Amino acid sequence: MIDIIQIIIESPFLQRALLASIMIAIIAAASGTFLVFRGLSFMASGVAHAALGGTALGIFLQDSGLVPWFDPILGALLFSILVAAFTGYAGESGITQKMEVAVGVSFALSMSFAVFLMYYIPPYKVPLIWGYLIGDILLLNDLDIILLGSTTLLLAVITLMFNKEFVYVSVDMEGSTAHGMNARAYHYLMLIVSALAIALATKAVGAILVYAIMVAPAAASNEIVKSVRGVIFAVFLIALVAELVGIAASFVVFVSPSAIAGILAALSYILALQIKRVRDRVDVDIDDPDLLPDDLKVTWNQAVTHEHEDGHEH
Repeated sequence: MIDIIQIIIESPFLQRALLASIMIAIIAAASGTFLVFRGLSFMASGVAHAALGGTALGIFLQDSGLVPWFDPILGALLFSILVAAFTGYAGESGITQKMEVAVGVSFALSMSFAVFLMYYIPPYKVPLIWGYLIGDILLLNDLDIILLGSTTLLLAVITLMFNKEFVYVSVDMEGSTAHGMNARAYHYLMLIVSALAIALATKAVGAILVYAIMVAPAAASNEIVKSVRGVIFAVFLIALVAELVGIAASFVVFVSPSAIAGILAALSYILALQIKRVRDRVDVDIDDPDLLPDDLKVTWNQAVTHEHEDGHEH
């Protein structure tokens, strides 16, 4: 234990990775939970890949000299906000299917835009774009931590302030509007803040794996936990454990910590499905045949009939 603490103290990159793990777990709990409630699990992947288009734009503007001060991270955040705004506009009626289509269109447009700009970017800078696709939590710098920390704090504060409103909007947007709530404003607020957080988390875990980290723990918790607070806490715990195990594994074997974290997060959902299935079987009340599946009802009725017949014979 003392050796581990000593290694952490002597390794600034490891300190940044641990801090990022905690912040990404908070983002997953605050953002991923409500995206799953809203039926927008695909948005995490769409926003993450949109960041690639924004990154490509930032590199192009810098290299061409058109806007030399335009940092690629600004492009990633800009594209993420645009995707969130477009998705929110498509979903103002409360129809989730329209929002999923909007995310898919934004996803395709952003990726196409990124590939288009790659032909005008020097080859040695193209890996910077693909870096957002893969990601490595051990390669974060101080600026990444500051940006990620600022967004995490903003997301956490907004989620705590409007927790009930986000739940109402996620579950029943039309009903929230009918009860006098400004559901449209909360709808956009939830999507835009979540998009900003996802875009910065993409820098840490990569666009491919951010989907697993943001969605899988939330989906797993939603299967086995009943309360909203319980789901949020479970998401934080699953995401944090997955990331910490990924970091620890990278020191034992030659493997990406983000890859391990993504695999563990995905496996948590599979495990949750099995736990729910076992729990549902245990909860079946065999004293009430109406609760039994159809194939078991026949067996139940036959058993009851046979028992009555034996009783009459005696």
